[in-house]
Amino acid sequence: MKFKLLFILLIIGQVSFAQSSTTSSSIDSSNYYNFYKDEPGSSTNWLRESDAVPIIIDELIKEGIPYHTISVGDLMKINDSTRFVVTISFEKGDKTYGFLYDAGHGIPLDRHDRDFLTVQKKVHFVQAERNINGDTHFKRIDPIPKNIFLIEETCYWFQFDTKGTSYPVNKQIAEYILRQDIKEYLKYL
Repeated sequence: MKFKLLFILLIIGQVSFAQSSTTSSSIDSSNYYNFYKDEPGSSTNWLRESDAVPIIIDELIKEGIPYHTISVGDLMKINDSTRFVVTISFEKGDKTYGFLYDAGHGIPLDRHDRDFLTVQKKVHFVQAERNINGDTHFKRIDPIPKNIFLIEETCYWFQFDTKGTSYPVNKQIAEYILRQDIKEYLKYL
């Protein structure tokens, strides 16, 4: 009798876990905005640069980029008057590439925030430059060189609450979406 009860519980548990992983695996970069839940008590957060950097490096290594060619925070020169800091730079062959992680986000969430990934005219970057007196100057980099790939923080959101509610777009799903986008960029190398 105990064996039958254990067997039934194992089957129920297996079916329950299978259903939740099916839902998670059906969420990807093409549809995750559809899973946003506007519920009382829910909070939205975003992957920060400190979350993204290890993920980018991991995907580069998986792509076969030698670890010794990967750098964080390199100053790159576009021309005599324009320099900017690239979040991650790396070399492939005899060419240098990079990722810019554009920090900043806003509410409401808007699926058109991802348009920069497919519409070239929406690709630009504004970088803040601070001097030792605390003055800030902004520099718009437009166009971004074709060997530098833009990633915007506002696209990598996730939901949570203090009760531990399971939201479809959790931090792991946001990381998965970021990985998908990085892999898509790396196809152009």
